[in-house]
Amino acid sequence: MSVEESYLRCTACNEEAEHAVVYAGRFVTEIQCTGCGAVTRLDVSEDYLPDLRQRISSKPRRLLRRLRRDPGELASSLPRSLLSKPRRMLGEFRAVARSRRR
Repeated sequence: MSVEESYLRCTACNEEAEHAVVYAGRFVTEIQCTGCGAVTRLDVSEDYLPDLRQRISSKPRRLLRRLRRDPGELASSLPRSLLSKPRRMLGEFRAVARSRRR
């Protein structure tokens, strides 16, 4: 799960304001207006699992590409990535589950 800030027009208050945009993988699951606090949830559960399968199956190829491009960078970043991945995946699963509740 990742959270990005974006300047959007709110559908609730109709004002242009900063919004927190929550992603699960490649999908937007939630948009929250920082002005009025309105939350828009998008149910991505139908699309998320096929996308996750594709991301998992392409991971070896992407790691090999990184290894060829910069072996030192991969060797230094891989241990940290391996430790943080379960927490990041749990965040994605929670974001998808939250998007299903309306």
